[in-house]
Amino acid sequence: MPYFPGVDKVRFEGPASESPLAFRHYDANKLILGKPMREHLRMAVCYWHTFVWPGADMFGMGTFQRP
Repeated sequence: MPYFPGVDKVRFEGPASESPLAFRHYDANKLILGKPMREHLRMAVCYWHTFVWPGADMFGMGTFQRP
């Protein structure tokens, strides 16, 4: 079930794209060191939300106490 039935999937269109709903630099299928970009960035997203994010939200400062 699509959440936004009137909006197409965001696609890679390259740096020259003028579409506000297009990837300009992220090409999920581009191979980097033998792996597609989507595999490299999956770890980056997990790292940020698991180890770097301080637990802050729009109501205040971070709630996680980390060394």
